[in-house]
Amino acid sequence: MTAVMSYVQKGFKGMKLKVGFGVDNDLHYIRSVRSALGHDVKLMADFNCAYNQANARRLVYELEEQKMEFLEELLPPEDLEGYVALRNLSSAQIAAGENLFGKQNFKYWLERRALDIYQPDLCSSGGFTECKKIAVLTQTYNTALIPHVWGSGVGLAASLQFISTLVPTPLSHTPVEPMVEFDQSSHPFRLDLIGGKGIIFENGYVKVPEGTGIGVDIDRKILEKYKIN
Repeated sequence: MTAVMSYVQKGFKGMKLKVGFGVDNDLHYIRSVRSALGHDVKLMADFNCAYNQANARRLVYELEEQKMEFLEELLPPEDLEGYVALRNLSSAQIAAGENLFGKQNFKYWLERRALDIYQPDLCSSGGFTECKKIAVLTQTYNTALIPHVWGSGVGLAASLQFISTLVPTPLSHTPVEPMVEFDQSSHPFRLDLIGGKGIIFENGYVKVPEGTGIGVDIDRKILEKYKIN
């Protein structure tokens, strides 16, 4: 079990842990990381839809002392009512949404007040057009949107272009700016696919690619290298 994600935002230091390996294992792991990091780093955990409501409730209660920023995908995406039941049990925010498609699905969840943070994935929730509509819906409901970003360099570049268009929610004198989920693991279809260029993570910031289109070019040698005949 490793910490594989950073969250990037002005004045924000955050780390997201990939968990979902059993309640006791998750509790031990998260507590150990929190102890090592202290409370200056905001800590989040992605449970990868691993639990039913009873086990998720135990995790929510027992992680209260760790002051988690948010708890992601505690339940399967079909369990809308389970998320409704969990949402107000903890000071930690409840997040999900990468497995939802389209504005109608998100509207239904928003109407039920199921989540604190909605996480559409540009590559699986309907692309730029649909995700812009989802963003308007979350703003209408005064609810945070943090896009899910994982996969290829193409998906990352496209997501950065989308995130750069988002306004803070809620709008206020001290707004919470949109965040970027930045995969720290190494795999060839992330930066190698786009030639290792175009996306720069430096001093806690990820720059939006400035090339044509979504700002990056495909290195076709990588596609040939991993092609299955």
